[in-house]
Amino acid sequence: MTPAGNHFRVLLFVLIKIIFGLLFGLAFLILFLIVTLTGIGPLIEFYLSTLDEKEAINHNVILQTHPEMFLLDIPGHINKASGGIAYRIMVRLTKPTSDDTNNADKLPPVIFPGGLASNLMTMSRHQDELTKQHGFTVVNFDRLGVGLSDPYPASFNQQPPSAADVAREMQFVMSHCERILHTKKKWICVGGSMGANVATAFMTLYPNRIGGFFNLDGLPHAFLQIQCKKFLRDGRIIMNVMRRLRWTGFPRLAFRLTLQSSLPVLGGAFTTQQFIGVMCRDQFFVTTGLEYTTLMSCCDLEVAAWGKQATVAIDDESLRLLALLAPDESVIVNEGKGIMHRNVTSERSKSELESKYLTRSDDDFMAFEEIFCLMALKSPADVDKIQTHCNWPTPPKHPVGNFVGGVESDTTIYPLAPQFQKLVVRIMCARDYAGLERDYTQEARNHAAARCTLQKLMSGNGKVYYYPRLSHLNLWQQVSEVVAITFEMSTAMQDQEI
Repeated sequence: MTPAGNHFRVLLFVLIKIIFGLLFGLAFLILFLIVTLTGIGPLIEFYLSTLDEKEAINHNVILQTHPEMFLLDIPGHINKASGGIAYRIMVRLTKPTSDDTNNADKLPPVIFPGGLASNLMTMSRHQDELTKQHGFTVVNFDRLGVGLSDPYPASFNQQPPSAADVAREMQFVMSHCERILHTKKKWICVGGSMGANVATAFMTLYPNRIGGFFNLDGLPHAFLQIQCKKFLRDGRIIMNVMRRLRWTGFPRLAFRLTLQSSLPVLGGAFTTQQFIGVMCRDQFFVTTGLEYTTLMSCCDLEVAAWGKQATVAIDDESLRLLALLAPDESVIVNEGKGIMHRNVTSERSKSELESKYLTRSDDDFMAFEEIFCLMALKSPADVDKIQTHCNWPTPPKHPVGNFVGGVESDTTIYPLAPQFQKLVVRIMCARDYAGLERDYTQEARNHAAARCTLQKLMSGNGKVYYYPRLSHLNLWQQVSEVVAITFEMSTAMQDQEI
């Protein structure tokens, strides 16, 4: 076929997709209007919401059926977004039985700080498998306003929690669980998406509490810096629209359709009704809209703690070299689609820079690495606490002042480089950006790759795993990968006597 013929076929295919898309959208709109205007959708939503509050996500019911869970009282000063009012958060603490393992006393405890729009149910199967397979003690919790925790108080002034707020909350949970467990071991922190940003922000304020840092595709600072205004605007608009449509039943249907393929991966600890129920409450939309800002605050604090090594602070050539360093493994696996066999390959995703990776033994990279490592901040005195790095559309008006991460002016911020040198670090990085090209620009993708390299280089024991066929949204479904890599981290920590 001639080039002109091929071009015509492509245009025809695109036109057909557009027509079918418009027809599908029109059909959906008509169905939505019929169901809403007849009252069928609102009645079903009212019934299911009432059932949720009485049974599925009722605290008393949850605590009776899950003895490993408890409500923890948090003093009002811990998270200033609470307006100084004490609140309760839900904690899930799983411990091995005597039959699970004989090695449990040697394992570090594991904690999961949650991601944006997720809750402790999201990683419940990961938690259960870590405890069942290897005997880990695992802590999972919902932040203020998230999941099964208390909502923001009625007097709430719409002030988003800062990085300092969520770090203090995480510290309170860890300290409480340490008293229950009678342990002072360093933790493995498994942070998925925003959870990785919460974890690094935590380390800047509470050094030497973490022995292993597992970055499950945490968002790079540059994504937020480049997309800041759009990120905040779109996130809040979407949450506000979904909140206003909640009475129609549309959000519940949308969540059900979106999660349908993921439900088998989520495990059996919680029911489908519970998964959907926590996402259909008013507090879900309020909190998610606010935590877009919290995420940016965490990145703010993290960038300050990296200083001149932060990917948003280095020059273009340094960014290129960091983004080009080869991962330790490129892995093909997709538990969500039943592809369980783990295949280590040389496959590269379309998002990678240039045609081949660099290695640490390449002359150019060796020269760069030597200079780059010398740029590391060494003490809290080196940290710039006033400068805002994330290009906020308006200055963050935290109750404690306009400082990086929402911390008080006299708060000590600890640089990350000295801490990472003592950490066991593992990174799972999703590299399939199909359909996300408009929002996740090539520049932001380069920063994501560069950030992985930064964390690996500064770690005394770091590894990066790339997943060229996985997106950010389905990376967390790889339960077997997460469990295996977490156990690998614990072995490395024992070898290093961390």
